Amino acid sequence: MTSETKQRYHAFWVDDAYERCCLHLTGWSGARDGPRPENLRQKWEDPDYRILKSLWDIENRVCYADAFPSVFANYGPGCLSAMLGGGFSWGESTVWFNHEPVITDWASAPAPVLDRECLMYRMVDTLTDRLLMAGEGGRKFYTSLTDICGTYDILASLRGTQNLLIDLYEHPGEVKAYIEELRPVWMAYFNQYANRLIARQGCVTNWMAIWSDVSWYPLQCDFSAMISPEMFAEFILPDLRWFTERMPRSVYHLDGPGELPHVKHLLTLPRLNAIQWTAGDGNESLGHPRWFGLYEEIQAAGKGLVLLGVPFEELENLLRHVSTKSLFISCGGDEKTAEEIMRMSDGFGVK
Repeated sequence: MTSETKQRYHAFWVDDAYERCCLHLTGWSGARDGPRPENLRQKWEDPDYRILKSLWDIENRVCYADAFPSVFANYGPGCLSAMLGGGFSWGESTVWFNHEPVITDWASAPAPVLDRECLMYRMVDTLTDRLLMAGEGGRKFYTSLTDICGTYDILASLRGTQNLLIDLYEHPGEVKAYIEELRPVWMAYFNQYANRLIARQGCVTNWMAIWSDVSWYPLQCDFSAMISPEMFAEFILPDLRWFTERMPRSVYHLDGPGELPHVKHLLTLPRLNAIQWTAGDGNESLGHPRWFGLYEEIQAAGKGLVLLGVPFEELENLLRHVSTKSLFISCGGDEKTAEEIMRMSDGFGVK
């Protein structure tokens, strides 16, 4: 990674821009398939296969602008719940959690304790270590953190989503007490891996593929799409504040229109660096004018804006309506498209 690219990422994190916004542009140099697993178990559990597939992807993927080669140690969104006793099953493209609730009633709820001998913990630990070795300290590629998810999403897996929704009304004290116990467990696990990445490759990144020389994480609460802004303020906001006050940097993963009623609360978090907007299936794409008001509100509050997967044909109009300060955009395409994007973005300097 060049010093210029590092300057651009540093500017993103301090609500600024270096010459232009951060652009994560990638494309394929050849075929996209690569080695295929014999079955789902090999796809997810076999570290030899996963290393082989990761190296093939790195060799056949091209990075432009501020993109960098990275491999995501992916075991599904919220795999920490499986390290706390929760169930899971493999899918073609993701991991499914929350089959049989672990917390069946609050009177007998087990304390959140990491099981370091369980399959999920051992798989994440082994793959992360082997990726760090294969990446050669970032010289070949960077290793990304696994997806821990947020505490309330983890609790929804352990308790059952419908049960937890009812608990917010009938057992609010028990819910809050459990979350208070879960936070330090979550933070200890995060720090363990974030510190390992910094020590061995000099940076932390994750599924958002944003580079940082200090630890950071994409906080989230997909569960919040099912609750009111008042409940968000009572339950979720204090939880997010706790994490943002203990992390050097953070981004909030705003997942779909169901979470839009909570934006005003999110913008009150003084130490939250940025918000990543996902429009969701069936809605207008990220470069559509429908979302320009949301982007303006986020940036006016001094928060960065992260947009992953902006269509090339909408990019120029988007750049006319948003500030390049603390703006991170990802886009895919071939070398010709990448050159056009970089040339276009150079016309929208710091504003």
